[in-house]
Amino acid sequence: MSAKIRLTCTECGQVNQFPEDKAQAAPKCGICGHALNTGKVSALDLKTLEKAAKSDDLPLLVDFW
Repeated sequence: MSAKIRLTCTECGQVNQFPEDKAQAAPKCGICGHALNTGKVSALDLKTLEKAAKSDDLPLLVDFW
């Protein structure tokens, strides 16, 4: 059985979980359908940033300006 990855949706803030072997298959949020791992820059509100920092299994790069 494959390990699970958790990622927070940058659109709705829902924490999603999916099998590690599906990470390259463009997983989408189970609530809003937004792509989870786009590799693009996203503007986050403080609540979503805190949730992602605490919950996500993949590294999170943050640039405050």
